[in-house]
Amino acid sequence: MSSTHLLLSFLSVLLLCRVSVSIIFTLEDPVVGLVACRPNHIQSVTQFKNEFDSTGCNQTDFFNGVRCDNTTGEVTKLQLPSGCLSGTLKPNSSLFKFHQLRYLDLSKNNFASSSLPSEFGNLNKLEILGLSSNGFIGQVPSSFSNLSMLTLLYLDKNELTGSFPLVWNLANLSILDLSSNNFSGAIPSSLLTMPSLSYLNLRGNHFTDPLKLPNSSASSRLETLFLGNNRFEGKILKPISKFTTLKYLDLSFLNISYPIDLRLFFTLKSLLRLDLSGNSIMATSISSYSNITMNLDVLLLSRCGLSEFPNILRTFKKLEHIALQEIWAFLTH
Repeated sequence: MSSTHLLLSFLSVLLLCRVSVSIIFTLEDPVVGLVACRPNHIQSVTQFKNEFDSTGCNQTDFFNGVRCDNTTGEVTKLQLPSGCLSGTLKPNSSLFKFHQLRYLDLSKNNFASSSLPSEFGNLNKLEILGLSSNGFIGQVPSSFSNLSMLTLLYLDKNELTGSFPLVWNLANLSILDLSSNNFSGAIPSSLLTMPSLSYLNLRGNHFTDPLKLPNSSASSRLETLFLGNNRFEGKILKPISKFTTLKYLDLSFLNISYPIDLRLFFTLKSLLRLDLSGNSIMATSISSYSNITMNLDVLLLSRCGLSEFPNILRTFKKLEHIALQEIWAFLTH
């Protein structure tokens, strides 16, 4: 056999082995987590599923998101498929038997008209909790403050009400999303200086002034702050300008009765994206050229009542995208 034929044969075998291994891992991967599960824990997961109308998913889809600890056999991860369950999440649900859960994602399942059970606070090993788009109503139980190991908490796109949840003692929390709810009142000052918090999304609520910010923002690690579509007035602007770690800032459609001075944000040297849409902008703050350097690559000023092109944009050497809806409409008429 020639060396060419030997090489081709070798490559064929290598390719076949690679495809075979790929198929094996693809087929077995969903089962890997269940192999470690004790039978009684699999039964408890099935019991949880049977508490609801589960016609939205099949058995395989449901168990694909279940993982258990290799040593103890207890459930450590439960990630439901979207649209899988429909019904009321009750305080005596078998869900709250899984005390070793570290990852729980129930997002985009229909628990409409369910209150958040205080029993969530018993799952104190949780590191990730996703409860987005579930239709939950009422207030966030104070027992959520027991979840001291949480790093990610998503409560967005529900119908939650009341004052700000008791979460500021969660020292490990890095991402908090409460957007698109009906929370109201003031934001506690301790929230914005939580030691690990880098992402805070409060868009689309009813939060109001005063925004209780501390005198110093030195301890803040915030990089993303979304406050748009709330009922703040103007008192929040100057304190926010002290958070020099910010990269993404959304202050769109605030209830501010006077024009915003764009120059307030010149201190935010790390800022990459700024959204001031739906607010009035002070004319003198955008008409003059400044030698202050900013690293903005996105600036959104739609529906700000602008009638002329802002000269201050020459300051933003790295700007890649800008929204100036009214100016475009003015120039095309």
